[in-house]
Amino acid sequence: MAECYCVLIVQLRVMSMPAGSRYVPLKDVTVGGIIMLKDARPTEDEEIIELVAAGGPKPDEEAEPDPPEPFEYTDD
Repeated sequence: MAECYCVLIVQLRVMSMPAGSRYVPLKDVTVGGIIMLKDARPTEDEEIIELVAAGGPKPDEEAEPDPPEPFEYTDD
């Protein structure tokens, strides 16, 4: 199951499906648990969108900052 997501209990009261959505839930989404979806337009071609990784740059892609310039500490 490649498309599995978790919703917190506090998020259930604001969950909804967009009007006119291609996929419709088989039960009320605010109930929680596993939500099965039915294709409301099975004769139309699906538009599959390529998944991309979320987040910013990866640690190996970040450049390490230059060290600070040498300085002398004086207790004034």
